[in-house]
Amino acid sequence: MGELRPDFRSRSSSHEVETISVEKQLISFSDHTRDNPFSRQYMWGAASNLSQQMAHYLAVYFSAVPPRAADDGFRDLVSIGATIYQDGVPQSNTVSCVACHGPNAEGVGEIPRLGGLSYYYLKRRLEQWREGFNSAAKFPMPRIAGSLSPDQIDALASYLSFVK
Repeated sequence: MGELRPDFRSRSSSHEVETISVEKQLISFSDHTRDNPFSRQYMWGAASNLSQQMAHYLAVYFSAVPPRAADDGFRDLVSIGATIYQDGVPQSNTVSCVACHGPNAEGVGEIPRLGGLSYYYLKRRLEQWREGFNSAAKFPMPRIAGSLSPDQIDALASYLSFVK
């Protein structure tokens, strides 16, 4: 397994947008607007003394690390998850993920990249939005997460964990 080394030479406007997104996430830990149980347990204390400048420096570094797929979902659910991602769930009037997160789950503007994130992380975030956590979650994510069944969340998180 190779080292994670950021490539600062290939900075682009999408890299700058990702840097801003990561910086906002770090600040949301330090100001406690990211209020789910894992954030409280693990990140609130770690980020409690994080200055705006240090959050920016960390965001520049982490957003420059090339993304790699976690590959930790369930392969037998990938096709179902891909269909949900591409087409949404018409029966529950749930819009497709691709409309906001892009064709390869790479994120668009301030909307974050989902492709390659850990199955366990994605699953838990969707579940937490269903449960009403994260007061900073932007529309329409809490509503979308609330409309997905546990099986659909498993399939979607599995699919996304394999996206390169």
